[in-house]
Order: sequence, then C-alpha cells, then structure tokens
Amino acid sequence: MPKVGIVNFDDNGNLRTNMVTVTKEELGVNCWLPARFLGGECDRYYICRHTEKANCKADPSRIAREKAEHEELGEGEELRQDRICALCGEPIVPTDPGDRPYTGDTGTTYEGQPVCDTCYDEDTCEPAATIYYGADHHDEPHLIGSCRNETEGDFRVKWHSTDPWRGYYECESDGYVEVFTDAILSGHESEEMLKKLYDRVLERFDEENIDFARVFCRSSNVFMTSLEIWVKKDFVQLLKAHAIIAGAKGEADYDNPLYSTGILFPRENLEKFKKLLGERYNITTDKDLADLAAEKGGDLLAEIVEAAKKVKA
Repeated sequence: MPKVGIVNFDDNGNLRTNMVTVTKEELGVNCWLPARFLGGECDRYYICRHTEKANCKADPSRIAREKAEHEELGEGEELRQDRICALCGEPIVPTDPGDRPYTGDTGTTYEGQPVCDTCYDEDTCEPAATIYYGADHHDEPHLIGSCRNETEGDFRVKWHSTDPWRGYYECESDGYVEVFTDAILSGHESEEMLKKLYDRVLERFDEENIDFARVFCRSSNVFMTSLEIWVKKDFVQLLKAHAIIAGAKGEADYDNPLYSTGILFPRENLEKFKKLLGERYNITTDKDLADLAAEKGGDLLAEIVEAAKKVKA
C-alpha cells in the first residue's frame, strides 16, 4: 500500500515528517490535514462527509462543537446526523481519539441510531422493561431502556400509545412465548392474589425445569406495572407451562370478578349501574362497562338518566 508523508510540528515545536500507510480509497480523499492521519482536532468534524472513506482519526475542535451546538452552519453545510445524539440532540464528543459513537442496541426505540456516552450510560435508570431469567430472586435484572438492551436481543420493547400523553411498554421476543400477563395495580385487592399466583408458578416452573423469564414493563401510570411470564419456545415446556398456570389460577381464585372491579370505576357506581340497567346489559366487570360506553357513546348516558327517572317515579 502507498505511503504519504505528513509534516507537522512536534511537541517541541520542530518540524517532523510522519510516514503514514494509506489505501487507494483513502488516498482519493482530498483532505491533507495532519489531524486526519495523526489524530488531533478538526473544525469540520460535524460536517465532513468523508470521515469513513478517509479513515479519519480527528476529534472535534472547540469551534466544531460550538458550531454544531448552535447550528452555525455555512451555505451548503449540514450536520452529520450520525454524530448527533438521537436522544438528547447534542453533538457527540469522542472519549478517545478516533472513537465512534454508541448506537442504540437491537430491540430498543433508538436501535441503530447514534447515542452519546451519557445517554447510553444513564438509559436504564428508568427502564422500559426489567427481565429476570428463571426463578432466582438474587439474579441481577436485565434492563431494556430507550437505547440499551441487556438481554442480548432475547427481548425487545415497543411503546403502545393509548393517547398523546399516555401508554405502556410491551415486550416482544422471537425466542420466548408469553404464557401469562396481567397488571400489578398498586393498592388493589388483586395485588395479593397475583403474588400468590406468581409465587406458585415460579415454584412449579422451577420443579419442572422450565426455561422461563419474568418480565415487568413500565407504563405512564405510576400505579400500574405489567407482570408477564415468558417461556422458551419449546413445545413440551409450553404445554407444561400452560397446565401449571391454569392450576395456579384456580389456587389463587384468579377469575374472581372482585379482581376485575374497582379499577376504572368505583365499585358503588358499577353496582348502581347494574341496578338500573342490569337486566338489559350483562355487566360484571369494569372492562365490560368501559366497552359498553365506548360502543354506545352518549346514548348510554341517556339510557341511564331515563332509567334513574323511572326508579324515582
């Protein structure tokens, strides 16, 4: 491969010629700044389009960082988006000469996009999902954030929006199958029931040597976290898992309607509705009433008012 001589000043202020080996492709890039070959600072760091082709070893100068931060660009200049953090929007400054930025891990919202060190390191302070493998309560959790995935691709998260301000995270997996999911509601009677079911399932899964993961996903509601149990894709293990969960549901009285009320509506309101329109509509849970309201709209309120008038008469 050809060599080029790069002349620069050394630390003592003396001129020095450095011989650098380059490829034919690198030689075709019209940039002969010593920083490109030897490391150093470059004012065009955030706008240069030839970095990869030139195998550039330069770092951003103070001028380059200020221009990028304030977007003070000349005519025809554009910021290189692969050097701007996708999370915080700030220019990414390399920790060491020649470093390339982090990119979002597979299975995250910012998968493949450039991320600065700070955003990557702090991403799991408030994780979208927390995963535990097996029944070991002392196992370190594996976290998934916006750009960081500690499950090595076993799981990925997706944000499900219920309106512009609210929603929840869902987990997906190619190697595991979800066999149980429910919501942990802070202060609700179902908490104790779910704890009983959860402990029983973990005990039986451990006895049967089932390869599984426990997943907890965050939502915009600070009082609600999803509880999910996933089993490795294996036909025999999945059959055992479903049988164990069905038995645990019976032991924990999982299907008791009590655990499906007092969530969306106060229980006394649900009971009043049953008294007024219970013969017309089969409503036993909060979800039944919410679905009916969505279906009927304002007509349902009119029916309630009419039924209330008849009761008073």
